[in-house]
Amino acid sequence: MPLEWDSYDYYIQLGRTDMRKKAYTLSLLVENEMELSPFDRSVFLFCSRTKRILKIIVWGGNGFWEMTKRLEGKGTFAWPGSTEDALKTSLDDIKLLLKGADPWRRLTVLHLQKVS
Repeated sequence: MPLEWDSYDYYIQLGRTDMRKKAYTLSLLVENEMELSPFDRSVFLFCSRTKRILKIIVWGGNGFWEMTKRLEGKGTFAWPGSTEDALKTSLDDIKLLLKGADPWRRLTVLHLQKVS
């Protein structure tokens, strides 16, 4: 049965994570540091110190899916700098992130007012 990615919540662990950690150790980070349940319909993302390796864990009912993407060449992943940005993560943001874009670099919306 395929995962229905749009029905999941997405969470990002701020800062850097030791990429030697595997899914069960990462799930402990989810519980202890993020104060979330790794067994919910949620996707959790972690990034390395160099921002060149990304790990994702998802509970699959009877075990964890653990996915890794390692960038080759000179690129790095964009990573949110604040808890507020990390909490506003959507599936579209994740897709942009995996394509190499920076979903947290948003243009400021100006609210112009007429001066009399």
